[in-house]
Amino acid sequence: MQGAVFLLGLLGAMSGREALHLVHLPATSTVAENSPPETPVHKFSVNLSASLSPVIPGWPLIINTSPLTEAFKVNWLSGTDFEVVTTGKEQLDFETGPNIFDLQIYVKDDVGVTDLQILTVQVTDVNEPPQFQGNLAQGLDLYILEGTNPGFIYQVEAFDPEDISRN
Repeated sequence: MQGAVFLLGLLGAMSGREALHLVHLPATSTVAENSPPETPVHKFSVNLSASLSPVIPGWPLIINTSPLTEAFKVNWLSGTDFEVVTTGKEQLDFETGPNIFDLQIYVKDDVGVTDLQILTVQVTDVNEPPQFQGNLAQGLDLYILEGTNPGFIYQVEAFDPEDISRN
């Protein structure tokens, strides 16, 4: 019985201390479509558990995303500070891809204490200029014979689905 009382006393003393947890999460952040690799998305930190055991190297991790993507990763900044960035493995396109991602960020320390939080990332629209498709995208060589009368040499139709005023 004394062992049980001691254990309850120990648990009571530890309950006033903080467990390992992710700070500044859960959260919602934004990133512009077509952002290059290593674009910062969200900074967060880790409060260590009462044991002060360090975070396992290579953690925190993004263990699951909805929808499934490899567009984001966690970078270590310093000490217990981290940042979610874009990877460049997948293009974040507002018009053709998902606009909201839920990233499950999981952290674990040397003694096995864990925490899991969600970062919601919203992809924002950027008004992009129209781009040529097909052969025109790679460039086109046109040859004009000497002495040809002035006039049109090539005609192209293009439209911008983001801005109908440019059609």
